[in-house]
Amino acid sequence: MRNALPRIERILKYLEQHQAEGHARTAIKEWLLASRAVIDSCIDSLEEKSNTPHARKINIKEE
Repeated sequence: MRNALPRIERILKYLEQHQAEGHARTAIKEWLLASRAVIDSCIDSLEEKSNTPHARKINIKEE
């Protein structure tokens, strides 16, 4: 991610010069929101799996 930030800044400067900065910012914002939604969905599915009941072995010994 650290390597991506200088690239993004360069792209934003270029787009600003060509009056497209607003569109780029909106696109990046949408991309970040979609990424966050995917991550949240993955976390939710992992939490659901950990809460599901599972079978346990019961040892029955005759005394």
